[in-house]
Parts: sequence; C-alpha cells; structure tokens
Amino acid sequence: MSQRKEKIVFIGNSIVNGFPHKRSECFVSRFREMTGHDVINKGINGETTDQIKSRFEKDVLSHKPSRVYLLTGTNDFIYSTATPAEALASLLVLGHTAIAHGILPVLLTPLMIDGALAEQRWLEGTDYEKVAKELVLMRELMMELSSDQGIAVVDTQRYYMDLYDRSNVEEYLSDGLHPTVVGHAALAEFLFEDFRRRGGL
Repeated sequence: MSQRKEKIVFIGNSIVNGFPHKRSECFVSRFREMTGHDVINKGINGETTDQIKSRFEKDVLSHKPSRVYLLTGTNDFIYSTATPAEALASLLVLGHTAIAHGILPVLLTPLMIDGALAEQRWLEGTDYEKVAKELVLMRELMMELSSDQGIAVVDTQRYYMDLYDRSNVEEYLSDGLHPTVVGHAALAEFLFEDFRRRGGL
C-alpha cells in the first residue's frame, strides 16, 4: 500500500450511493476498505448527469481530491433528459474541469440493465429496450475517447455484463438496474485491480 493517503471522490447516481443496500455494502465502501485511502461517496439516488454537473463544485472540487470517479447515464435515458452524446458531453465538461483543478477524472461506463427484471421490480411502462440501446451507445462513445485528453475510462459495463446471463441475473441485479451486494463486491474488486494498474497502490 502506498505511503501517501489519497483523497478520492466517487460521484454519481443510486448505484454509487449503494441503493437499495447499506452504504457499507456498496462498491465505494468496499473500495475504501481495500485501498485504505480517504474515499468519499457522493452518490445520490435518481440523479441525471446534469444534476451531478450542478453539484460538482460542492461535492468534488471543494474536497480537493487527487482523483474522481464518475458513474452516470442510466437515469438520463430512463427519464429521457439527455441523449448518450449529450450525457457524454456533460461528462467531458466535468472531466476537463477536474483536470483544470489538478484532479484525475476516471469515467465509468454505465452498467447495463435487464429490462425484463426491471419491468417486474422497478418502473412499469418504461421502454427498457430503448434505454439498453442508449447505454450501449454511451459506452461505445466513451470507449472512443482518446487517452491524450487526460481522461481515463474504465469499462464497468462490459465487465459487469460478463458476470451473469439469463440463468443467474438475479444474483447480480436486484431489480434489473441496481447491483446486488454480491455485484457491489465484484465491482469493488474490478476497480481495485484497475486502481493498482494505474499506480494507485
């Protein structure tokens, strides 16, 4: 473990917040335990990318972290507040704002949903097929970002999708949208390994 204790902020929606589980069970808390760093959770249920953008100064810049992880997009598409390109444009503004303040931005591709499960356990009447297509498109756009922009992208969507299939989806998605406790533990492991590869430990 590194000698210097880093301050790291995770900002985003309910997945960052850990809904519907205890904060101590979410991937951010597990990541804090694994790294030993000062990790701050700024996830808020139901938030869109623009809402996250509006509180970025208060919830990220004011803490003066060394790096910030951003996970967003799903609510933009469920509530039709932004297209994938628009959501990414807002994320890039936040990324460049972070860089200007000496903070390394790490963008996490939004997790895929399971429409059939979400229809049963989350919101009825939502066009989950459309949401899923937009999540795929946002991931594609994010993965095309050039590393020379100084913005890191971690493909959490692909990693998480590879964990399950139709036979065990409920082990990883509690309601079609949100990870289970097992899923949060897996996400923490994945991000911890990525953090180590980037010289975080």
